[in-house]
Amino acid sequence: MKKLYILFFLTFFTGFSQTTLAPGDLIITSLVADANDRFQFIPLVDLEAGTVIYFTESGWNATTGAWRNNDLTEGVLKYTAPSVITKGTVITVEESATTEGQILQPTNNSVLFTDYGNNWALSISGDQIIAFQSSPPATWDSVTDTNPFPNPTFLFIVSNDSNLWYDAVSTNSSAIPPGLTNGSTAITLGKSNAIDDAWDNVYYDYVNHPLDGLDKNAIIALVGNAANWIGDDAIADNTTYWQINSFTVLSTNEFSTSELSIYPNPVNNGIITIDSQLLGVKNIQLFDTMGRTILKTQLNSNLLDLSNLNSGLYLLNIAIENRNATYKIIIK
Repeated sequence: MKKLYILFFLTFFTGFSQTTLAPGDLIITSLVADANDRFQFIPLVDLEAGTVIYFTESGWNATTGAWRNNDLTEGVLKYTAPSVITKGTVITVEESATTEGQILQPTNNSVLFTDYGNNWALSISGDQIIAFQSSPPATWDSVTDTNPFPNPTFLFIVSNDSNLWYDAVSTNSSAIPPGLTNGSTAITLGKSNAIDDAWDNVYYDYVNHPLDGLDKNAIIALVGNAANWIGDDAIADNTTYWQINSFTVLSTNEFSTSELSIYPNPVNNGIITIDSQLLGVKNIQLFDTMGRTILKTQLNSNLLDLSNLNSGLYLLNIAIENRNATYKIIIK
């Protein structure tokens, strides 16, 4: 186990308020346990200066409704946004495998990390990273006390332990924390369905499933799909092929239920009706579950012809004026 004492950068903030996040407002796109421990996370909403987000590799026990062993002795990283962080900004964290306490990334003091636990060491035998917000413990040392974060709001979890979720019976496994959903805000990828049949590293396949220009809902649908991830047992230091770059997140100014409706869904005859109370051209984008753009068009009517498409699940993005929404549709 590599002991991690986070080198933190002293940054002072005055007069800030932090952004309160909800599940899916942040995604984690990698967990690298080979050599230097590494991961990337991306907020899908803008973060105000001073926003605090915690990351832990301690697992969640669904049976007891608490952290494994009811503490966070595996370690917690506390991230504090030093300035406004624009949605879609990729933040890469890397800890040295040979020099205790040395944070290799970030290197430019642009991000503030502090150590809120005992040990941070991602395991090639299976591990997880859970992002959450919570009121802080009374002291740094109390993070090891019973239930140090009593009312966390979970944001995202990624695991390399198995294709299935298991209770936190060891340091390698975790159940899905409350508020998160398998296939969207909870992603696990192993070599099989067996517990602890882990990849050393897992990462989102951004090359084949780009995220640029999509809204938050479409991004979560793609990142939450295990088929869009890659398992790897040999990611060396100083490699970047597993990383993704910052991207543009389309603003999600969603329609109210009364403003937009689509039907039928599932689509039986190849024609889908888009009913909107808003006037204006309907900007349509259709993606398959691999993130590929299948259709991009503009509609002046309410009828969208999908009769030339194969049966399956698709993501339909509709934008009218300053409103935007993404729907999962099934074509039979």
